[in-house]
Amino acid sequence: MTYVLIPGAWAGRWIWDAVATKLRQFGHTVYQLTLPGLGRDEDPREIDLSTHVSAVIDFLESSDLKGVILVGHSYSGIIVGQVSTRMQQRVAHSIFIEAFLPVDGKSLLEVSGLDLAHEEGVIEENEGYWPAPTLEELKGQPHLSEELTRLLVSKQKHHPGKTVTDQATLARPLTMLRATFISEQGWLSSSPEADLIETLRNHGNWDFRTIEGGHWPMLTIPNELSTLLHEVCT
Repeated sequence: MTYVLIPGAWAGRWIWDAVATKLRQFGHTVYQLTLPGLGRDEDPREIDLSTHVSAVIDFLESSDLKGVILVGHSYSGIIVGQVSTRMQQRVAHSIFIEAFLPVDGKSLLEVSGLDLAHEEGVIEENEGYWPAPTLEELKGQPHLSEELTRLLVSKQKHHPGKTVTDQATLARPLTMLRATFISEQGWLSSSPEADLIETLRNHGNWDFRTIEGGHWPMLTIPNELSTLLHEVCT
């Protein structure tokens, strides 16, 4: 199988290194992407949500990949959902790990339940960037060791703000995707996406798996996550 791994907000391809190594040991082909604005210095005001969606589509097309397992974490669930509804001829299965789901006409900030006005103000104050979590903010995250917390702080970059304030556009309903949703118990249960999650649970195309590794299982339990990624598509 061919896996394409998309990082969440603030992260690059590096966040998938341990998972990618394990998947390759299972015999899979694995690509790790870094989205525009997260790999080098670029003007964040020139990068919007469509930039990230187009970057993934362009990669699939330029590499002529078909039958792909497209994997997104957190923010990049918004990307994976949009790409998968447009590229059904190339994406065989979509996997959402502790991810937000795209809702047609709504931004990530709207579906996340965060204070929209506050976050937009923060982005404006940071010259178009959505700032990465600080050491103090990450210290309270479950399952993150001190070593992993410091790794995140040292490697995460501020995220282009337009990508989280722009509205998503779906070519088809999410119910039409073949997809797997992997998260800790209760993830998104108190967010505006709770009803959407419940709707998807009632569709045979979607499979829901529980994993206990916090919000960054690719760092905290990479072997367990890799095994699950392998199993759900074989």
